[in-house]
Amino acid sequence: MRRSLNHNLVSEKIGYDYANKKMMIRVYDSLKYVVEDFTKKPTWTAVVKHMLTLDGMLGGQLCEVSVNGYYSTIRKNLKDIKVIKYNAHKCLVKGENWNRFFGDEDWSWFITNTNSGGYGIIVK
Repeated sequence: MRRSLNHNLVSEKIGYDYANKKMMIRVYDSLKYVVEDFTKKPTWTAVVKHMLTLDGMLGGQLCEVSVNGYYSTIRKNLKDIKVIKYNAHKCLVKGENWNRFFGDEDWSWFITNTNSGGYGIIVK
């Protein structure tokens, strides 16, 4: 059974640059879980595998799929707008805009480029 996109979250968060922000909604819960509650090393791979598991695409087989490159544009956008960063141990940690990203504010404070090289910038 596939997880449906949280339409309330979409309407509350997404501004005019819809494509990448919609993909950010897909990783939203998994990113928060992996960075705050995961008992293993918090990595982007763990985020994507968790998301795919929630979506019913892995059938619970977390360690048997490669996610290299999958959602890499979103990871780059999240780094560019300082929601995530990597520590010296190559673990994902909260960036300076983590609380802003997961708070009640809509996402009009940043924009993303939807090309395959994607980038995110803070606009206010």
